[in-house]
Amino acid sequence: MKKIFYIISLSIVSIGCSYTGNDTIINGTELNIVLLEVPSEPDTISEDMRYANFELEVPEITEEIYDNASINAYIKRTYEDDTPERWSQLPQVFLNSNSSTSAYLSFGEGFIRISFQSEESVEELYDLFAGRTLKLVIVN
Repeated sequence: MKKIFYIISLSIVSIGCSYTGNDTIINGTELNIVLLEVPSEPDTISEDMRYANFELEVPEITEEIYDNASINAYIKRTYEDDTPERWSQLPQVFLNSNSSTSAYLSFGEGFIRISFQSEESVEELYDLFAGRTLKLVIVN
């Protein structure tokens, strides 16, 4: 019984020490989760509608994060029917017989940029992103 109590106590102490705000440490790897809202309009869009992007400030991306970490981005998928909500990882690539469209992440110190490219128009894909939650997982 003492062994079980000791193991449970150690587990509670370990879990309590590894969580600080949005930062979590798992097996020595620091994870920072940042949630952002996609703006309703892109910052830039080309005249031919084949390219658009938006930038968001992310102060969590420090010089050390920029130099040493990995950042994964996910867009929250929500539906009005019974389809369950889920996160879809970027890049997002949509292919059909007429054209292909993609959305991808790039980042620098203090910001991210999500870019959209299409053979025809980025409007439909941007409309799917606008107003949704974007989740960044920073692995350091």
